[in-house]
Amino acid sequence: MMDDFARGLLKTLAVLRPYLPQIVIGGGWAPFLYYRYLAKNRELTPVLTRDIDFMVGHQVPIVGSQTIDEILTKEAKLTTAFKNLDNPAVIHYEGTIDGVEVEIEFLTDQTGSQEERVLVVQKGLHAEALRYVSIIVENTLQVEIDDAESAQGDRPLIVQVPKPAAYIFQKGMSFPDRRDKQKASKDLYYIFDILVKIPNESIFEGGGFEVLSGKHPAWFEQFILNLSSQFESADAEGPVRIVEQRPADAFPDLDDDQLRYFAYGTMVQFIQKMDGLHNNLPLIYPVP
Repeated sequence: MMDDFARGLLKTLAVLRPYLPQIVIGGGWAPFLYYRYLAKNRELTPVLTRDIDFMVGHQVPIVGSQTIDEILTKEAKLTTAFKNLDNPAVIHYEGTIDGVEVEIEFLTDQTGSQEERVLVVQKGLHAEALRYVSIIVENTLQVEIDDAESAQGDRPLIVQVPKPAAYIFQKGMSFPDRRDKQKASKDLYYIFDILVKIPNESIFEGGGFEVLSGKHPAWFEQFILNLSSQFESADAEGPVRIVEQRPADAFPDLDDDQLRYFAYGTMVQFIQKMDGLHNNLPLIYPVP
């Protein structure tokens, strides 16, 4: 039986079908979709939460007769929960869809000169503005979801997810700014987990990292520094945080020390690959 968390996501996507071309699925649900529909492995276990993060642009055109807010509140019968006292406020949509509990948040990009914490991106739709969301919104690929839980008639859902390179880049840029250390640790775990579980062609082919390095050279340099600071040795903070975040059934053949060394070696090789790509250097991987 499908996990309730996953059923909640798929039922939410089905409700929002008219807007799926304008929504990018982020957070911990992007790895879930990578594993299930890119790697074609339904046994892989990402770190999941009930929260569903949807990334959108600064302006979301209205499709048909209903806004996103109207679909979620009138059709899906979700309630709006105000998360702060700002005006406009951060709003989450909470409740149940077909008996499955969900919590939905919309995020958009915060530009360098933009001070607003929340933007109204469509009538009634408040999106929290965070740095680096543009990396996700501007670098997407389509995934076809054909599960019975989400299908309407014979039509599968076509959803937008970040390209894996963009997802890794965005996580590597944003984790140092996290106020919640556990969420920052999850970001590192997502990067490591994707590198291990998704085929290399899905991550590196197509020049995704090369494009990002060329478009955002200063960010890419910081991305490398952010990760390097966490993985200076197998005993450094990064490997320890990855061990702390792994789900109970992930990497069952490795004890904590083995996973820590494996995480260190994996991330060092990746960091050196990114450094070589960015600076046109030969790749030399040290033995952990």
